[in-house]
Amino acid sequence: MPNFLINTDIKLQNIIDELEKSSIIGLDTEFIRESTYFPQLALLQLSDSDNTYCIDILAINNKIPISNLLLNNSIKKIIHASKQDLEVLNHYYNCYPRNIFDTQIAYNLLTSDVSISYSNLVKKYLGVELKEGSWRTDWLKRPISDAKIEYAANDVKYLIDLYEILYKKLLEADRYDWFNEEQELELKKSNIVTEPRFSWEKINLPSNLTITQLNYLQKLSYWREDKAITNDIPKRWIFSDSELIKIVTARPNRLSYVLDNLKHTLNDEDLGLIKSMLSEKYIKPQSVNKDIDGSLYNARIVKCHKVLEEVSEKYNIAPTLIANKRDIDAFARKKDYVKFLHGWRFKIFGKLVQ
Repeated sequence: MPNFLINTDIKLQNIIDELEKSSIIGLDTEFIRESTYFPQLALLQLSDSDNTYCIDILAINNKIPISNLLLNNSIKKIIHASKQDLEVLNHYYNCYPRNIFDTQIAYNLLTSDVSISYSNLVKKYLGVELKEGSWRTDWLKRPISDAKIEYAANDVKYLIDLYEILYKKLLEADRYDWFNEEQELELKKSNIVTEPRFSWEKINLPSNLTITQLNYLQKLSYWREDKAITNDIPKRWIFSDSELIKIVTARPNRLSYVLDNLKHTLNDEDLGLIKSMLSEKYIKPQSVNKDIDGSLYNARIVKCHKVLEEVSEKYNIAPTLIANKRDIDAFARKKDYVKFLHGWRFKIFGKLVQ
């Protein structure tokens, strides 16, 4: 399968005309995101059944042909572990790609080997050894060497073949509906493109946060996300999620110490703003068993783990994909929303532990 470097708008339009005749294409991106909030797209790789194309984003002026391709609902785009690709494409082209098939999500529903890499998937099903390590490459550096082009092209070269294999296996296992449901849940735009006021939802929260502490966390997470976006810097450069939790759970007499010992030093204005968001009143975290009887809570936990082990083995799916520790804790505490009480997870697990 030939590889082509596309570095002019004329060349791009020529291949778009060909790709639009396809019902299915492979897609991948190369980007840099070391010192910025927004990923910097450097290369876009596309493939059809005959060719692979590496599009030099830095040499292309017209964004419309690619955005139209991304929005074309009649063309299925095969991507492996697509979340970061969808995020960078949405930011650069100001559109959210349609009709995606994520090969990693598909594979997760067929085996207990969760989150397999693209190269390992290619090796497993196609017997081809690929080199890994694109994270060490400066994809913004020009000119792009032939070795880099070949490496990048390999990232899309086998996607259509993998799709055909995985699609067939999903149908045979009667799990294609599971796959569609999982993709809709995992790849919805709100789950990929962070809205600052909802950024707190992506933080792994302790189960015993008080309502007041959660309110503080929501405010600080919003502030951090907005500041990172405004200055186009990684939000971890302000403070990490774990540091955020330390801030909102700190006793008043320990708050200054926590703020003074962050990995990245905040200026006086930011420190004053953070302190103004937090009251001096300290509320002791709730006991994990405050709302329910402790023995009942523990009985639910034990039952979930026992059933989860059996179900995971029966369906050959990683237990953490069916129900993770936070899901089980939420169920045992009778929380309003529990992931495994809906959809395919409920059918194979949730109904067994209710």
